[in-house]
Amino acid sequence: MSDWGISEAQRADTVSRLASGICNLAFAKKIGVPLDVAAKKADEFEKKAYVSAAVAARTTTGLRPYNETLKNYTRKLSEFLFDYIMNGDQAEAQQNQSSNDSVDLFGSRDFLTKESTQSVLASMLAEGSKVEKIRFSTKSFSRDAATVAAQAIANCANTLVEADISDVIAGRPEDEALDALRTLSGALAGVAELRVLNLSDNALGEKGVRACAEVLKSQKSLEALSLQNVGCSVAACAAVEELVSHSSLRKLHLFNNMSDNAGASHIAKLLARSPSITDFKMASCRVGPQGAMSIAEALYFGGGAVSKFDLSDNPLTPYAAAALAALLEKQPLLKTLNLNDTAIEEVGALKVCEALASPRVDCQLEELGLALNEITRKGAPAVGLALLRHRNALTRVNLRENELGNRGAQVIAKALVRLQKLEKLDLAGNQVGTEGALAVARAAVSLPNLTLLDLDDNFISEEGVDEIKALFAAAGKEKVLGSFDNNDGEGEEEEEEEEEEED
Repeated sequence: MSDWGISEAQRADTVSRLASGICNLAFAKKIGVPLDVAAKKADEFEKKAYVSAAVAARTTTGLRPYNETLKNYTRKLSEFLFDYIMNGDQAEAQQNQSSNDSVDLFGSRDFLTKESTQSVLASMLAEGSKVEKIRFSTKSFSRDAATVAAQAIANCANTLVEADISDVIAGRPEDEALDALRTLSGALAGVAELRVLNLSDNALGEKGVRACAEVLKSQKSLEALSLQNVGCSVAACAAVEELVSHSSLRKLHLFNNMSDNAGASHIAKLLARSPSITDFKMASCRVGPQGAMSIAEALYFGGGAVSKFDLSDNPLTPYAAAALAALLEKQPLLKTLNLNDTAIEEVGALKVCEALASPRVDCQLEELGLALNEITRKGAPAVGLALLRHRNALTRVNLRENELGNRGAQVIAKALVRLQKLEKLDLAGNQVGTEGALAVARAAVSLPNLTLLDLDDNFISEEGVDEIKALFAAAGKEKVLGSFDNNDGEGEEEEEEEEEEED
């Protein structure tokens, strides 16, 4: 594994001292831990800490200094000891969510060995196992551990349909990480009918994507694929387009990658041959207007009907708005639209809202996100019309950190009273003064399903805040209001003067 290590005698002495520590600290907390239980826990903690330190000892340029790795080892021991004394076996019990048809390893960060993998996957390795779902997240697999996991997967090849192998190579050197992914991928390629695959939170890049080539190429019935936070660069996106050649995908999620326009264009080609796609997300991937237009055109001409569409936190700019608006008019099943922080600005938001308000739109939108897009009071009427068009279905509306001001908020308030299914409304950071905030509050307080109204970070006077709180208290809905911790009661007067000058 690495050249770092301590002698077996030192490790045995550490276990003995740790067991004594468990007993002493447990006594101080007035809880009883038998010596045999403490010894068993100490041995378990020492093995985990040792493997963790040995893995961390290796870097891309060689070995860490011996003393640095030793500190990592002792720190891990302290963490395990503290967690056990404070929480007992509760954390372990919460982590173990496995059942007869599923295996869930999600929980603490553990570096698995061959032996520990055999233990945690015992139910999958057992004769006659019929596991249908697996989640290996937060457990880091060595080569030997991945080989055992592959055997477990092969043993359930006829029943397994969902595989979450996100975050399974953390802390491993690149060569070992890629080998582990190849082994797991090869095993999943042999599954009879895999429908869901999650590869998120692995430092993939193009090399990692190609390390998973077997499963991506072979599983023709794959319906859901997640590649979130995997370093999905332009080259990696091209590899995804190349390897996922089948057309059964219904869900494709990418998030926090460096895909850029060129990467988005490769993903668009995949979407164009995926007519069954209903849930698409490519958020925080540096997608610009060209990439957004490629995606919109692929979905428009591909014939798919999406129910969830998320391009949030991308610099789409207003240039992408027309293509997005055209796409929206052709989506009869759309339920969730997230365009938060997309730099489409007010002119782009107007086009999107006009499309949503169009009688040609057959969908009943449930969630709308247009936060951080510089929408002012001039754009508020278009937003209001879009809200009214979907008043029978909307449950969540996010307009956070725009520039609606008093008058824009009053326009939104007029539409708000009709949104009887609304559960959450976020108008924080919109330069709204007392008059606009009160208009919103009076409209919102009567909504039967509202669980959150956020008006923080605005220009509401102290008296206005008190009046809003009293209004909701009288209705027995104090918990519906968000905090006003960042409210600036001194900013209202300046904003109103600016409005008067514009008029």
